[in-house]
Amino acid sequence: MTREEERRLPDAAGAAAVGGYVRARAAVAAAAGAPLRVEEVTVRAPGPGEVRVRLVACGICASDLHVWRTGEGIAFPAVLGHEAAGVIESLGPGVAGRAVGERVVLAWIPRCGRCRACRAGRTHLCAAMRTDAADGSLTLAGRTLGRYMGISGLAELVVVGERTAIPVPADLPLPTVCSVGCGVTTGFGAAVITGAVRWGESVAVFGCGGVGLSAIQGARIAGAARIVAVDPNRARLRLAGRLGATDLVGADDGDPVTAIQALTEGGVDLAIEAVGTGAAVRQAFDALAPGGRAVAVGLPRFTEEVRIPMIALLLDKSLRGSIHGSADPARDFPKLFACVRRGALDLEAMAGPDYPLERVNDAFAALAAGTAVRPRVVLAPDA
Repeated sequence: MTREEERRLPDAAGAAAVGGYVRARAAVAAAAGAPLRVEEVTVRAPGPGEVRVRLVACGICASDLHVWRTGEGIAFPAVLGHEAAGVIESLGPGVAGRAVGERVVLAWIPRCGRCRACRAGRTHLCAAMRTDAADGSLTLAGRTLGRYMGISGLAELVVVGERTAIPVPADLPLPTVCSVGCGVTTGFGAAVITGAVRWGESVAVFGCGGVGLSAIQGARIAGAARIVAVDPNRARLRLAGRLGATDLVGADDGDPVTAIQALTEGGVDLAIEAVGTGAAVRQAFDALAPGGRAVAVGLPRFTEEVRIPMIALLLDKSLRGSIHGSADPARDFPKLFACVRRGALDLEAMAGPDYPLERVNDAFAALAAGTAVRPRVVLAPDA
């Protein structure tokens, strides 16, 4: 499609598409660290097995901030955002399991169903997952845009695989549940699925952003007896206390490992790292009691390393990583929705403030400054 043909396309609210193509607004990152600019992009029609979704809201995740700052794992120009919810606007050929008008949260795990991981039931490791899915569904002036995690939630319209779109109960607001697409599932799953927290255990969570706070809530719901929250941000620590942490430790008030050991008679059963640094991973491991297990979930620089004393492994301690909380979106998103509906999982306490797309840079700045846990960009009214 030429630039002139793109210019003549109807916008996202247009009554008819031209050859299936429409125009929509999106926040485009031209380069690492460059201010995002709202541009009119071209969105193609959904292909076989795909749906086109009109997005309502997208949370700004620390992973978005990381790739925007560093350029790791993505090629520019690109549309960021991967924690999105919206309404299916059109169906591609062969789509039978979804319907126009259906309200959905998007999952960045493709769940292709064919790869070795999917066949083994480990869909969170699907081989089709790409951090930069430049599939041609979004273009600007004839140039293909990168799509972070295959979602690009900072756009009014996106094309995704039908398995990516997980239905949302009619009584749950889409801006509220958009965080289930990444941060909530990642943190909750790190505690409940990867970490397998058990009733009566002790847990430490390093980092009280959206992922860490979700891990705290997961540990509380699973019945952990003691939950220690660690963060330098006092406002986030207070919020952690509201959401289930029994003990609050300032990360810059001395050695948090020593503090945790004093609180728990020598260490915790489960420690979750949600910071994204080797130093925090090492602290999580060192905070374990013998037989304890540590889970690293924060997104680090690609060159980051961590060193563990081998002798500690002889005390039956373990360290493992977790991606998307080891969750299967089709199986686990509905469980999280049920927790929200019965009031056990508080998403609104972690969310906001809300920004229009034109203020997307303010949303990134709020997350970077630590003044917001999960700022949201609201793109359209909830249906």
